[in-house]
Amino acid sequence: MSRQLAKLGDKTTSGGQIISATSGFSDNGISLVMTGDMALCPKCKGAFQIMGTAIHWSSIGKTHVATGDRVLCRCPNNQVIANTSYWVEDLPKDPFGTQAKLAASPPAPAVQPAPVKPVPPPVFAKSCLRGAGCNDAGTTEEPQENFATMSFYQSLPFSPSTSSTPSPTADSETVQYAQTAKKKQPATGKAEAAAPEKKKSLFDKVTGFFFGEAEAMPLPPPPVVMGGSAQAGMAASAGGAMGKANQDAAQALTHRMKHLSGPKVWQGRIAMNLPFVVMGVVLQSMLKGEKSDLLTADNLLAVAGRKGTVPTRVRYRWEDDLETGRLKAVGYHTGPDSGRDRVKVRLLEKNLSGGYEFWEDGELSKPLITWTPADAPGSSDAEGWHTGNDSAPVGTVTVTVPGLEYPDTHDVRVTTTPAPEEKDFRDYILVFPGNVHPPIYVYLSKPPVEFLEVKPYRDFNGRTRQRLYHVDHMPSRQAVVLYLKREFPDIHPDKIKAMVDQVAAIAVPEKVHRQDSATYGGRNRSQMGPDSHNLRAAIDKDFDQIKPVLMQDYGATEAALEAARKEMHRINTELGLYK
Repeated sequence: MSRQLAKLGDKTTSGGQIISATSGFSDNGISLVMTGDMALCPKCKGAFQIMGTAIHWSSIGKTHVATGDRVLCRCPNNQVIANTSYWVEDLPKDPFGTQAKLAASPPAPAVQPAPVKPVPPPVFAKSCLRGAGCNDAGTTEEPQENFATMSFYQSLPFSPSTSSTPSPTADSETVQYAQTAKKKQPATGKAEAAAPEKKKSLFDKVTGFFFGEAEAMPLPPPPVVMGGSAQAGMAASAGGAMGKANQDAAQALTHRMKHLSGPKVWQGRIAMNLPFVVMGVVLQSMLKGEKSDLLTADNLLAVAGRKGTVPTRVRYRWEDDLETGRLKAVGYHTGPDSGRDRVKVRLLEKNLSGGYEFWEDGELSKPLITWTPADAPGSSDAEGWHTGNDSAPVGTVTVTVPGLEYPDTHDVRVTTTPAPEEKDFRDYILVFPGNVHPPIYVYLSKPPVEFLEVKPYRDFNGRTRQRLYHVDHMPSRQAVVLYLKREFPDIHPDKIKAMVDQVAAIAVPEKVHRQDSATYGGRNRSQMGPDSHNLRAAIDKDFDQIKPVLMQDYGATEAALEAARKEMHRINTELGLYK
């Protein structure tokens, strides 16, 4: 009779899973299972040894495990359900039926194995303070060094130039112009038309928001759209004005990555398709803690192939430090009961140029990150920065973008503070095809806040204000709280907070918010009650108060301001605050 051999992760008839595999053989990079390896049993609530009966598949005195072999738990007959490409033929003199009966029979009391401490499932990363066999999350604040060595990168805009080496003066002028344009040419705030959805009552939204129904907002497209994607631009003909224009567009769509600190993870050229993004990077090979407790590169490759997730005991994100205005990296302990302990694993795609591309979830037009190894065809500089075409690599830029200066990468801490919502994380484990390079954990910052940008208040979380802007609730936070308490007297405070965080908000200069806003610092205390009875009118009143100074001192146009007002009303009416 033919039976399949078992591997790590295979199931059992009790609904459990094999959690250890010590064989030197593997199936597609996943180790096979031997006698003495462990499987979880959800009915017996623990991990138990497996008795293997594939007698002519043995190694170091142990027999391999195959379909039908028994897990030595308290269940009457908990058997392995194997799924590999390896098969075992039971010998006629030792038929499987005899072995199966032996495995199915409870062992005699004299040889009953002693209770075995459950072996925790492996995780991607854990603190080195947790000993071997312990994959619990931390309970106290810890330094980043307890988990791994970390590197930091920042994307900087590419300035087209006829010279292979950019002028610092030219870069400075470009940066200054970009900042001036940001102030003088405010965003319209217009939203793309979406398919009509079934309307929900305000009560439905209030009760649902506590668990976060809203999807993460898509990232805005790069400012240059000419010529399509960067790859399309690079493929354009080198001759003629149109070919040159397409190449310039390809460059403008791509931003070089500057190494800030930590070991250089990439030896080659790396490009980012978004401006002003800061990235933290950890190589899987640099993780600390007992290796037996961590997922292997082969484990991660198998998960990446199906776009799955894996457990981890730490996750990172970038946050805006309100005191310094600088982005800072923050880690969070993520236990299995946190609901935030799983990180996405994605497979990099190899392109025709020998580079590797990462396409962020939901992005269909262009890869977010492109890495070209130093030994790839056509690559001539191991330390150059990829500029989106085949011209000479650009040198290191030392000009600081105002409001986006060197992020705070010192003294990164892993905190016990409850982790933010899943949508507030932007982290991935990236795996190379065939594991030709070690897997990489990356976490990326969100785009910086822009002048007159309108979004639900919570969607500004984790985005730097660049020490230029404040985000102002429209209408005021307290007016909305009073309205909700009046409409829903039994509502839980946590649900009120979740609802208020979905109210429209607008990014305005810090000085305008502090000096001209009708609601800053509670100065509208006497007006909160009346405002709560007519939230639409409250927005118009408060917005009209800051509108003149936005036009006179910051160059905002009438059209842009009215588009922002319209967008705020759209968000709040869809929320159900008013019609």
